Amino acid sequence: MLRFDSGAHGSCTINQMAAGRKNRIYFEIYGSKASVEFNGERPNELWIGRRNRESGIMIKDPSLMASEACEITTLPVGHNEGFNCTFKQLYRKIYGYMTGQIKDIQYPTFEAGLREMIICEKLIQSNKEERWITV
Repeated sequence: MLRFDSGAHGSCTINQMAAGRKNRIYFEIYGSKASVEFNGERPNELWIGRRNRESGIMIKDPSLMASEACEITTLPVGHNEGFNCTFKQLYRKIYGYMTGQIKDIQYPTFEAGLREMIICEKLIQSNKEERWITV
């Protein structure tokens, strides 16, 4: 369970292996008027649920994407941007920064990795102590 400074609440389930799942990354975000769901096993689809009109699935379409998303989408519609693309895009950003073509760091830093490790340690501590832990 999560509590945010804004007063919003959340929950997450973290699992390193589950029978039948193929390295699934999955999340749902619920708002008062709409919700979204992303399932990494179906990466070309985004489910959008709406309160006052039909819900549906949005299929990957570069004409609907933000410019930042288009920069890292290299395969045509119908082809999954996959795990290997993660590394291609990461090194593209690193080399772009090293050569001066990209001015801002646009890839994970040591500090970002350290923060991730701290969050993981706090999750384990919260579970062991069965109490809220501030991150």
